[in-house]
Amino acid sequence: MALITETLATPEVRVETRKALTTSVPTLDRLLGAFEAGKVTLIDSGSDFVFHLTTLLCVRAVMEGGSVVFVDGGNSVDPHGMVALGKHAGLTREEILPRVHVARAFTCHQMTTLLLDMLDKKIEETHAGLAVLACLPEMYLDEDVDVGEAHALFQRSLRAARQAIAGRDVVGLVTNAGLSKLYRRRSIRRQLYESVDRVVRIAHGRNGVLVTRSDSDVAEWYRPVPPDQRTLDDFADARPRIVDLAAISAPHALRNAEHMRFSW
Repeated sequence: MALITETLATPEVRVETRKALTTSVPTLDRLLGAFEAGKVTLIDSGSDFVFHLTTLLCVRAVMEGGSVVFVDGGNSVDPHGMVALGKHAGLTREEILPRVHVARAFTCHQMTTLLLDMLDKKIEETHAGLAVLACLPEMYLDEDVDVGEAHALFQRSLRAARQAIAGRDVVGLVTNAGLSKLYRRRSIRRQLYESVDRVVRIAHGRNGVLVTRSDSDVAEWYRPVPPDQRTLDDFADARPRIVDLAAISAPHALRNAEHMRFSW
């Protein structure tokens, strides 16, 4: 009997690549890793560097051709900083600010309404590449709001935000300004840490800022360098470096931000 062999057709497997956002500053990208689309990164910071980093990522998202949806819970949005960074990258004010869509909340109830009723629609409408929930826990730490109510509203808000970001080509970024603030309501802190895909902690110190990532268990110091200097990471990275974007002012211990307000 002759042996009959048959070759079965192998179905084509398509690997979909998801967008990722980087700072374009080699040292920062090595420390922070890429911000992946469809996932939420929490930056829990005790340094005002969190504001510079958020501004930088907003400009980078615009440079990549996307828009930004910015929900601000701490008066932290910095349009002046965005324009300054964009100018160094060859972008005008008119090319940046109209693509950064900002909404400001003053109470936890307003924040919850924004995230439950408007975030998903705004991401869809603007085709956003970055969704920023800046100083998100701030309003839910208000001592005038019952702990149980604040936790329930925060849980619903986080769930809505994750659903709006998951499955889309949009990077999710949540920030908390003040490492010690979350210990006032540990249930909020626990819910926040358990609901995001990864956590980056930034602590202020004499050597700059200490960056710690939950997905790598590595802690390393970062200090911005002047634009006319280079680091070893610059020589190791083959990509063109956008020098001026690295010229971020030296970080300081966290203090109240004095940035402009504007809204959707």
